Amino acid sequence: MSGSSVSVSGGASALVTRFPWLEGQPVCDGLWPWSAPYLPIGADLGIQIRRYRDAGFTHASFTAASGQEMETEALVNLGSLEQDLRAEGVTIAHNENAIRAAMEAGRFSASFHFQSSTPFTRSLDMVDAFLSAGIQRAILAYNEANIFADGCHEARNAGLSARGRELVRRMDAAGMRIDLTHCGERASFDVLEMELAHPPIFSHSNARALYEHERNITDTQIRTARDAGSYIGINGVGFFLGATGVDIPKEMARHAAHIAEIAGADKLGVGLDYMYLDGSDYGFYHSQKHRWPRGYPTPPWSFFEPEQLGDLVQELLAIGFDKGEIRGILGENYLRLTMADATRLPLPKP
Repeated sequence: MSGSSVSVSGGASALVTRFPWLEGQPVCDGLWPWSAPYLPIGADLGIQIRRYRDAGFTHASFTAASGQEMETEALVNLGSLEQDLRAEGVTIAHNENAIRAAMEAGRFSASFHFQSSTPFTRSLDMVDAFLSAGIQRAILAYNEANIFADGCHEARNAGLSARGRELVRRMDAAGMRIDLTHCGERASFDVLEMELAHPPIFSHSNARALYEHERNITDTQIRTARDAGSYIGINGVGFFLGATGVDIPKEMARHAAHIAEIAGADKLGVGLDYMYLDGSDYGFYHSQKHRWPRGYPTPPWSFFEPEQLGDLVQELLAIGFDKGEIRGILGENYLRLTMADATRLPLPKP
């Protein structure tokens, strides 16, 4: 780690140089999975954050737990991430006001989330504990089933368990947002149909109507999310888009347009799911290849790169989004719909 401060000032970003009308624009990546088991040897978080900053990003939300990780692993991950981020001069910002304040001060900021609810398995009191530690939202199930819900690759598509409904009510009461990306279709409907104070979100999901993949969401899910007031973030994973390399921004714009036609552009954002794998031997894949479900091709994999941010804006313009809508997609919708202060409610009765 370099220990240098990661600033978003001191010269225009590549994005603002290309599109001056985006000066002062918050640009938020709602999903950055910087996770030790997947990183190549020598991966340097500071270098990657500077790539984000130089491209024009002002904020990112980092994954502190995923898969079947429990509370101990989540605490270790969270502590390690926070230490590394602070060493790079990144401001930890847990809500919209703090993120905007950091940007105005010229500082890149970070927040945290879970890509799994398994850290809550032993006790639902962990919801309040982790919220106090900075976890703003959690995915209920990461591809596979857990005690709370089925993931999107479970053929049985069983939905929420009774314990899962308890968890959803507890999260909603605490003000921790429920994330339905990676969840099974039935589980997502079960949650979206509940009466909740805080609309659930899809942090990084693309349109299944445009590219058939179990990780993408159907038009019916999109319509139900719209009716619930939910936010949907578009991801830049090549094999969820059917694209690689320079074609990824165009496909992201196409998915954004499709979802906007159903749910409205004011519900859209960006959750890139950028896995830094340069130089990786993909051992995490090859050692457990039998567990990877359909739709995950033999590596190497292709992702949206931070330097393609300007290309994404150009493709959004080309497909018909106006400047105000693009401002929303780049960050305003994310801040308004996922990072505004939540309301704490009385605990649900058993």
